[in-house]
Amino acid sequence: MIRIPVILLPFLLVSLLQLAKGQKEYHSVEEIEREWKEYTSFQRDELLSFCDFLFQEEYYERTILACFRYTFLYPEDEIVPLVYYKIARSYEEMENIGLAEEYFQQVQSMVLPNSSEYRAAGYRLTFLSLQKGDYLAVHQAMLADSLDPYFIVFDGYAYFMELKWAKAKEDFQLCQQRFKTLKYDRLLKRLIRGCEEATDLPVKNRQFAGMLSVIPGGGRAYLSDWIPATGTFVASLGLGLRLMDGNWRFFTVAGFIAVYGGSIWGSISDVDFANKQTIVRYAKWLDRRFGPENFLDFPEPDILTFH
Repeated sequence: MIRIPVILLPFLLVSLLQLAKGQKEYHSVEEIEREWKEYTSFQRDELLSFCDFLFQEEYYERTILACFRYTFLYPEDEIVPLVYYKIARSYEEMENIGLAEEYFQQVQSMVLPNSSEYRAAGYRLTFLSLQKGDYLAVHQAMLADSLDPYFIVFDGYAYFMELKWAKAKEDFQLCQQRFKTLKYDRLLKRLIRGCEEATDLPVKNRQFAGMLSVIPGGGRAYLSDWIPATGTFVASLGLGLRLMDGNWRFFTVAGFIAVYGGSIWGSISDVDFANKQTIVRYAKWLDRRFGPENFLDFPEPDILTFH
């Protein structure tokens, strides 16, 4: 048992009295409840600020964990759909499209269809469909809301990547009438010009490829297939020399016909493929420079300003 010296008892008594005097006196249960709510509200706001800070600093995994902690602590809070939106955006930045889509859909299931949160989640879902090449989903989103310029422009990009220039141009021209910003107008003008240029790209000619194929490997060289062109030339030359030496065996003759004739046919049939590849490369180049991510500056839910 600890014994306190008698001489220290007065000092201990004074300290206890001062401590008791320093504590706040509550006059009712309602006053206690009010102060507790203020304290928990402070904790709530601090956690929201922390979630936003982590996202801005690109700590996306930690953002997700902090947001899930918020939904666990405050499951009935009206801001929970916006927290789920932040989770979805974090998954999107981590390139986890599947989970991003799941949580954007979760947001839409929790808010009104005409709300800004619902529309922002819809824009993001459509953009993700573009990213993964699900162009049918993009077209369906536009059909569901054919007056919204964001859905129209994403629809135009889908047609663009499908190499359907006329429909893409039509969508981009329609967006020009609906978007009223100089930035968007410049982008759309360049995209419209891209649709026009795509139809006039220099392409290979089937007949010319066939004519050049008379020279072994000439058609392949015309298509810039240098390795097959070289192989065809060498093989045809070797077999041709053997035939000139009087070697008319079946395998020699058949080999020459197969190599030479196959080169001619292959050059002609590969012209369409080469032309399509040229157009695809152009479309991808234009998409990298003027892609749909330029149209992602629409208003998005903000967990800090909502409340």
